[in-house]
Order: sequence, then C-alpha cells, then structure tokens
Amino acid sequence: MPSLQIPETWDGEADVIVVGAGTAGLPAAITAADRGAEVIILETWSGPASSLALIAGGTPFAGTDLQQENGIQDSPEELFREAVETSGGSPELWRVVADTQLETYEWLKGLGAKAVELWSAPGNIVMRIHRWEGHGAHLLKILRETAESKGIKILFRHRARSLVLNPETNRVIGIKAEHADETLNFKARKAVILATGGFIRNKELVKEYGPYYANCVPVTPPTHLGDGLKMALDLGAATEGIGLAVCPSISVCTETNRTTTLHGSGSISVTRDARRWADEAGPPYTITLRELIRQYPDGAHFVIYDSKIREVASPESYRQVKEYKKDSIKELAQAVGLHPEALVETVSEYNSNIDKYGYDIKYGRRSWGASLGNQPPPKIDTPPFYAVKCKVSLSSLKGGIRINTRAQVMNQYGDVIPGLYAAGEITGGLTGKPEAYYTGSMTLGAFVFGRLAGENATAL
Repeated sequence: MPSLQIPETWDGEADVIVVGAGTAGLPAAITAADRGAEVIILETWSGPASSLALIAGGTPFAGTDLQQENGIQDSPEELFREAVETSGGSPELWRVVADTQLETYEWLKGLGAKAVELWSAPGNIVMRIHRWEGHGAHLLKILRETAESKGIKILFRHRARSLVLNPETNRVIGIKAEHADETLNFKARKAVILATGGFIRNKELVKEYGPYYANCVPVTPPTHLGDGLKMALDLGAATEGIGLAVCPSISVCTETNRTTTLHGSGSISVTRDARRWADEAGPPYTITLRELIRQYPDGAHFVIYDSKIREVASPESYRQVKEYKKDSIKELAQAVGLHPEALVETVSEYNSNIDKYGYDIKYGRRSWGASLGNQPPPKIDTPPFYAVKCKVSLSSLKGGIRINTRAQVMNQYGDVIPGLYAAGEITGGLTGKPEAYYTGSMTLGAFVFGRLAGENATAL
C-alpha cells in the first residue's frame, strides 16, 4: 500500500526519482538531467537489467537517413496509419509516437548509437525496422554511460516497494525502497517516474492476467516482477489493455533457453506431430503461437530450415540455440524425435505447393519473412537441413498502467495522479486488440514515452 505518512527524514532527495534503469528509465533520466533536473535512478538489480539487452531485433522508424540511403520512401504519417491499423492501439498515443519517433532516432544517434541494417516486419509495408550496431545490449551500454556522464546517480540493488503520497494534496512525493535489509525513503521534489518493466517473472500475476500462457518460458530480465504495476494499482491507477498484457512471443530454444527469430526468416514451424499449423511469415507471429497453444498447451514445436535459409538469416537467430543438422529430412526428423515419414510428407507438400503455385496454398504463406521481406517463400530443399527444438516464450507485455499523452499516470476516474509518470512495458495503450502487435512498438514506445516522461516531469 502507498505510504500516507510523510517520513521525518529522507535518505535521498532529487527533483526526479526514476524507478528502473532500462529502455524507458534511462532515456527518462537523461532527458530530465538535460533540462537541469537532479535525478536519482533506483534499480533492483546489480546493473541495468533491461529487456533492451536481450533484443537482437530492431526498432521501427520512418523517414530516416538509412531508409533514404536505401531508396526507401517513408513518413511518420505512414507509420502512424500502419501502427494504429495493425495494433488497434490508442490513436492519441500513437500520434505522439509517430510525431516524435524521428527526433528520438536522431537523439539516439547523437548519443553514439548507429543503425546499420533495415529489416522487414509484419505491419510495415516498407522496410522500417532499424537494427542497431551491437544490438540492444550495446545500445543499453550507451544509455548507461550517457546517464553516468551527466552525473545521474544510479543506485543499484534498491528495490522500490511503495510510493509515498502527501495525504493533504494527494500528490506523489517520494518512494520507499529496500536495500541491504533496510527500508530507505527517497524524496522526489517534482515527480516519480515508474519504468520497472513488466511482470512476466511474477507467476501469480501471469496466471491472473494470462492463465493460458502460464507454461510459456519467461525470457525477460529477472527484475520484471510487477513491482511498478502493484505500486501504481495500490494508488488507484487505472489500467489499459491489461487483459491483453500476457501474450505469447517468439520461439525460444528448449535446450538453451535463448530466443530465436528463425521462424520469421524463411523456415517453417511444425508441431510434435510434424505438421505445420499456420502461416509462419504472416501476421504477427504471436497469432501463430496462440493457435499452437490452443492445440498444444505446452507450446512445444520445431523450427525447420535448410542451408540457403540459414545463409541469409541473421547469425543472431541461430548462434545461441542448439541446431540439429542432417543431410536429409528423414534423418533430421529422427534426430529431434519427430515421425520421419510425417515430416517428409509435410516438407514435400510445402515444397510442391511453392513449385506449382508460387506460394503455400495450405496456410496462404506468400513471403519469405524478415530476412528477405516480401520475396516469395523459399522451398526447403537444399541440404544440409536444420532443426531447433522450441517452446513459446513470454518476452514482453502489451498492457499495463494507463497513461496520457504526457506520460502521466491516470486513475480510475480519468484524472491525473499528480507527481506520477510511467513509461515502457509497465504501461498500456499501444496495443488494443487481441492477437495484435506492431513489431518493435514496445522498444519504440519505451524510448519515446521515457523521454516524454523525463521532459514533463521537470516542468512542474
């Protein structure tokens, strides 16, 4: 519960207290510091434990220099239209994202980030996904070093537990945190920004908001325990899309527990019966995996591909997984425990359809996937052949606390909770319908609303 008793003494004080040193928290802190604010970041882990460090993919931006260099015409308006149509999210929040995403891209570049490659993704008509040099881990390193260079105090192993509310003004004025078996009080002269990520590591919350996916493998940082959500709910915060929050994400290798994007790079996916069940390169892969879980609650499946598919796939998609490699489909099936004749039949049917019709008529697959965008799907016919044993992961939440276009937290009556902001995975609003996700929106939204929270929190 929130603390309604103002502490007699404070163990730390700053203009802005940011909770979470991650994808949204670090941009929020940097932006606030650039506007002259004194900032303290409270982080549960011993270092920045952000989902950004786990991301091998990229971020959607429209109208960038990299797109122009590659002859791609794009615009913020096109991003806005496609994002709202695909996600069903709040047009008001997406308007903010679309109007500021190019500025955010330039801001990241100004810190030292470098976009080096463009990818295609469902929901984007043009190649809009920008992959960063060194991927998310290097980008997180840049953000941390920038924050430290600006004198921002990052207090690690400080787990925020409850907000401090002034009972006379109903304004958030601080936060209580645990550190080394002590409870410490931190005063926020202007505002508190919640950027604690999601709650995928909290089994009870997953069961409450997404019981069908309780057996999925969590691949988020260990700090995603729902602390920020619980603190905000205790204060009467409203939620947005919380019923959509828990949804399946990309495949994860059963034997290494590392995610892989091979499913979107030309391969096919089959069940333990060696049968395909959906278009692997179609609408967001979360839809495909939802359908799998409805048939097989444990989410077990196998990604199958050949040497030419592997050659054009991103190395990060297979570098940290266990690959099974054989010279024939039959041998491959035997190696991973699938019925040999069934897998041979599945692959033969798939290849035959592409030969006859130019696409897969069974599930309507017409494109290669992320590696080569909308090029026709490849046959699986060039040895050696590969397989990865997989399960379904939970990698991010698509709902959470309700915020307005200024990143202020709203209560159940539609009013602003004074002194409280939120950004990143802890928030909802960018996804508004089941089985929908605009690729990369979690990262882009965290960057945009993190910076927005830092800017507006200092204006009080």
